[in-house]
Amino acid sequence: MGRLDGKIATVTGGASGIGEATVRRFVAEGASVAFCDRDGERGQRVAAELEAAGAKVAFTHADVGTEAACLAFINGAAQKFGRLDILVNNAGIRKYEKIDEASAASWNEILSVNLLSYVACAKAAVPLMRRNAGGAIVNVASVQGFACQQNVAAYATTKGAIHTLTRSLALDYAAAGIRVNSVSPGSIRTPILEKAARGDSGSDADVEEAYKRFGAAHPLGRIGEPEEVAELIAFLCSSKAGFCTGADYRIDGGLTAGIGVK
Repeated sequence: MGRLDGKIATVTGGASGIGEATVRRFVAEGASVAFCDRDGERGQRVAAELEAAGAKVAFTHADVGTEAACLAFINGAAQKFGRLDILVNNAGIRKYEKIDEASAASWNEILSVNLLSYVACAKAAVPLMRRNAGGAIVNVASVQGFACQQNVAAYATTKGAIHTLTRSLALDYAAAGIRVNSVSPGSIRTPILEKAARGDSGSDADVEEAYKRFGAAHPLGRIGEPEEVAELIAFLCSSKAGFCTGADYRIDGGLTAGIGVK
């Protein structure tokens, strides 16, 4: 038996990176998992692979940038599997723009996916979890909610807001038995990090060199793996974390433990 045996979980942005690793970890822990992603081809491929191995999964091709899509995904998952125990808000996008370069449309897109989808999915999940007398929500934030890179104001803003949203939800729904936490990864081997590493060159060699450079900024001397973040998320969604709520858990290789001055 796994830590999540018999649980019904939902994961947004579950076709790659931290989301995919979380889907796979949940399945390995005994959960049935509904996940969505805007990358329909990859999502179908992940679902088919897991189903062939005997897992209970359901993939929805969806862009969570609208409330309607979020509500349809969460309610559809509950209808398929009969209930809902876990929500992992993970979907996210990042653009490199300064304030005076970014359009209102660009800001709205990032806010819609990175923050408002978390709100909408929680809005749909809470009533379903109440029926079960409890549940667990994990919001994927970032160390950029604490300390920012340059040229990612919109992205960093959403990650800081996720920390506040997490605390608010934890307080509002503790009496209903719903625990809400967030995780803040440092540099993790994901498509978002690969895009940053690749830059304009498109060279695989440059990507690996960038990963080494990114890793060197972390006291542990490397970038993290999606599976490491998924392990933390699975713990927070399990009964082993039954007294954990309203908190953020950094998984950043020590990145935010010190200051850059030596």
